Amino acid sequence: MESSGAAGRINISSATYQQVKDFFDCEFRGKVQAKNKGAIDMYFVNSIKSELATDSDGQTPNKKFFVLYDRLA
Repeated sequence: MESSGAAGRINISSATYQQVKDFFDCEFRGKVQAKNKGAIDMYFVNSIKSELATDSDGQTPNKKFFVLYDRLA
């Protein structure tokens, strides 16, 4: 997956996306050939969801983010 990523971007698989989609805005990038796995759906993580961030860039989580996270733990 590392070799199919893009500089400065976080690249995640569909399985990881399913785990983080409630917390992060992600961009589907299509099927990507992964070594020993074939074509798999891949996503870029763009930011923390706006309602879960303290800043407009979605870089810093707010209290609601941690409350939701703690419920899953």
